[in-house]
Amino acid sequence: MRKRALVTGGAGQDGWYLTDLLLKQGYDVFAQSRHPADPTLHDGKVHWHIGNLTDEHFLSDLLASAAPDEIYNLAAVSRPSISWDIPVETALLNSLVPHRICEYIRREAPSCRLFQASSSEIYGDTRAELQDEDTRANPGSPYGISKAYAHQIVGAYRRQYGLHLSCGILFNHESPHRPLNFVSQKIAHAAAAASLGLRETHELDERGRPILLDGKLFLGDITIQRDFGYAGDFVEAMHMIVCHDTPADYAVGTGQAHSIAEFCEIAFKVCGLDWNEYVVRDETLLRKVDSHFTQADPSKLRSQLGWQPKIDFAGLVEMMVTERIRILKLSLERAAPVANRRSDR
Repeated sequence: MRKRALVTGGAGQDGWYLTDLLLKQGYDVFAQSRHPADPTLHDGKVHWHIGNLTDEHFLSDLLASAAPDEIYNLAAVSRPSISWDIPVETALLNSLVPHRICEYIRREAPSCRLFQASSSEIYGDTRAELQDEDTRANPGSPYGISKAYAHQIVGAYRRQYGLHLSCGILFNHESPHRPLNFVSQKIAHAAAAASLGLRETHELDERGRPILLDGKLFLGDITIQRDFGYAGDFVEAMHMIVCHDTPADYAVGTGQAHSIAEFCEIAFKVCGLDWNEYVVRDETLLRKVDSHFTQADPSKLRSQLGWQPKIDFAGLVEMMVTERIRILKLSLERAAPVANRRSDR
């Protein structure tokens, strides 16, 4: 009998890769999204449920109708900066929804397994050289605080009731499916646009300005270092964690840290460009509260489950830039006939 999996946040980056993986593994996949998803996504093989998880009735109906063997809770207000604008919604979605899922499993489906997407933001601006499952949580944003609550409540239910509930403490993970409001994709997009001779893009940054403006990409603190991994590798870790006999928490990262400046350097180098000619530091984009350094210690994940990332940092950046070039070229090709028609009038 085929296993049934529920993926919340199924239309996001991680949801896309995870759903693809589960379908290949022969699962019946039920996915939740807050906004209507493309029905042809994944060849129409996914059972989509559209609604807000903070609506208790919608969540209850979703869990009952999916009747999952495994739940992957990926839905979240996913950016620390945005969480300051909507702190209450962040708390409800990132904290209360995972708690309700734990209660559902305890009361209705004790054999169901849960993967909770935790985050390296639970550590805050830590001074630990490496961060693992035992590193002290010290979150500094509504996002990090809400994720820390979910992390702790999942662990508490696991210990109290003996349920198969696990958390993956996910460090930064990127891919061509990353939305443009993330700095990694902004950099890839700007490098791609510059390589095509563009000096301004239609796509806008968080301030409503073109991501590439007058040939420049404006960024905040480029000295910040992150443990950047590939989302496709991370969802494999999620599945391995859920399938393991013993539930536990795992730090999921590459074990290497790279600065935003390094990301810029490689992205523009892929296009044969010098990033210093395009990237400008903008003081107005600096965050008052931020984690300045993250680097995972994934020893537990590697030793117990045998997980290894397949895509390295340079390969990840090149993948993202190459895809943005493809997308921009396609957009320019589509726009050309329209422009020609207008010029003929």
